[in-house]
Amino acid sequence: MTENTVKAPIAPLKILSLEGFRTMAEKVDKHISASRKLKEESFLNHHSFTGYYKDSYLVNAVVPRFSSGEAKGLLKESIHGSDLYILADISNHSLSYNLYDTPNCMSPDDHFQDLKRLIDACNGKARRITVILPFLYESRQDKRTILESLDCATALQELAEMGVKNIITFDAHDARVQNAIPLEGFDNFYTSYQFLQALLKTEDGLSIEKEDFMVISPDVGGMSRAVYYSNILSVDMGMFYKRRDYSVINDGKNPIIDHEFLGGNVEGKAVYIVDDMIASGESVLEVAAELKARKAKKVYVAATFGLFTSGFAKFDEAYENGVIDRVYTSNLIHTPSELMEKPYYTNVDISKYLSLIIDTLNHDSSVDGIMKSSELIKDQLADYRAKCKKNG
Repeated sequence: MTENTVKAPIAPLKILSLEGFRTMAEKVDKHISASRKLKEESFLNHHSFTGYYKDSYLVNAVVPRFSSGEAKGLLKESIHGSDLYILADISNHSLSYNLYDTPNCMSPDDHFQDLKRLIDACNGKARRITVILPFLYESRQDKRTILESLDCATALQELAEMGVKNIITFDAHDARVQNAIPLEGFDNFYTSYQFLQALLKTEDGLSIEKEDFMVISPDVGGMSRAVYYSNILSVDMGMFYKRRDYSVINDGKNPIIDHEFLGGNVEGKAVYIVDDMIASGESVLEVAAELKARKAKKVYVAATFGLFTSGFAKFDEAYENGVIDRVYTSNLIHTPSELMEKPYYTNVDISKYLSLIIDTLNHDSSVDGIMKSSELIKDQLADYRAKCKKNG
């Protein structure tokens, strides 16, 4: 790369993380710092890179609370003229605060309010604000069918009205919700490359040929995700159709009556179930059990977000009974240490990918090349197949 091809940052980079995303933000920060140190050494005399490298880009910010539960956002350093990226994990239930001397776990609503408080504390001083919500707030409440709230769209409009210029999320439940803010930026990234990389690393020697491997969508909503994997891997895919009882609502959803499978023969094959999230996990475990009943050889479950709202007991039981062989979720949201220790679990690290996204946007460059990972996946698969062939 020559000096003429270097694009200067749009403004000095600053990263502000809510407490619930602190661990991930620190990893992202280290990746960016290491990358920029190399770049600054290469372009030492380039005037646009003055102060380009820093040991850390993290902003010192807190959200203190009163005993009544009320809170305020507080920045302890200047963000004037900066390109500010605010990171939040609205699903992190591990944090709590005292409410009238009673511990109260933070809900998604609490996290979202804290996010708005910190945006408010910026007081319009940042040159540009980008909010990164890996797990999009109220993403499952993205469309209206009866007299009900449209929470996700409303939340996006709130952020836009507060001056947020771009919103970044991953594997959105339905990316069409971006239509709520048509004049502002909205980027929805996928983690297919990182998940396939983790699968091939943990299951070394796994055959990913058409006669041995199959991709499964657990429902109609995840069809496009499964189709992508199927095409890139050149294997068959199957889908389960959930028949629900729409006359009943339990825990905010209509209960599933039955899973009907639409697809070819899975006998003797390794199957890869792909979804955007694992909530209670009941649905995906029922799908896994059905595939095992159809004599699938191996069952792998991959979901970008692992909420595990009902705990891990059912997954432990499924693993012990041979229903599932491995579960993959990412570190884009909080992962309990208990889960990290499970013999069947792999945590997929997305921090380097997220750091690349932030670094690219800070240079006001296109993220099209980052979003399109097909070539990277094809290269990875070619290397893996060559390795398997060499090893017999």
